[in-house]
Amino acid sequence: MNFADNWARVFVVITFLTFGEAQIIGGIVPNLIAFVLFIGAIGYFASTGKMAEMFGWKNKN
Repeated sequence: MNFADNWARVFVVITFLTFGEAQIIGGIVPNLIAFVLFIGAIGYFASTGKMAEMFGWKNKN
């Protein structure tokens, strides 16, 4: 085994450790969907509750 083979193995290991653990379908996408739903729920309740009355977005009855 020569010098280039050793560096090729190091490159493969580093690449796997960096990109092999990033599970896009199982990790990033569901978290983004949950985050968007969470922000949407905050926006919905903020625009329909006391906060909307405080900012004048909703008429006081």
